[in-house]
Amino acid sequence: MTVTTNSGFQATASAGAYGELALVELQLRSGTARFTNWPLSVQVMGETWQGVGNLGSIGELHESEDGAAEKLTLTLSPVDIGTRALALGDPSDYQDRRVRVWIAMLDANTLQITGAPVLRFVGVMDQMKIDRDGNNASISMDCRTASYDVRSNPAALRMNNAQHLARHPGELGFSYLTGLIGNPSIWVSKWLQANLQYRQSLGVHSK
Repeated sequence: MTVTTNSGFQATASAGAYGELALVELQLRSGTARFTNWPLSVQVMGETWQGVGNLGSIGELHESEDGAAEKLTLTLSPVDIGTRALALGDPSDYQDRRVRVWIAMLDANTLQITGAPVLRFVGVMDQMKIDRDGNNASISMDCRTASYDVRSNPAALRMNNAQHLARHPGELGFSYLTGLIGNPSIWVSKWLQANLQYRQSLGVHSK
């Protein structure tokens, strides 16, 4: 899958040295929270993105060519009272609500954002958990692409004939699937067939 960028973004990315920051938007039930992994809060796209340590790290961002499951894990700081309350509260406050992640490039000399931030991930929040390691703790939030929401779209688990042909041209195995589902047949086991034939030879007929 190709990621659409812009001239300013590309120019900075091809420079010998550059900075990079992430912008994360969480659309919670109580409102929209915006974080950045930059040490200071920044004004981008007309919004303020908090950079005081709320966002710890972001998992690897990548795309799928076949629409398969895409997941992303965000690490949040437990220092913020609101974040702790979110992790310990009702999952409906965040679960299945939208999350978006942008990546912005910064000029290495001026530390100013160059070009428009590029949208790299759009999905929904899934689950949160608190991880403890001795005296240290962190909150991890698992996110997934909306197309992977099999709870609200169970059909995403099935494959039809057109999808199968796209992967395996000329293979006709799925061409009979609709007919088999619409016209079910009763299959008799070899053992039962032999048993029925034996009973018929004895003149015994089943009711």
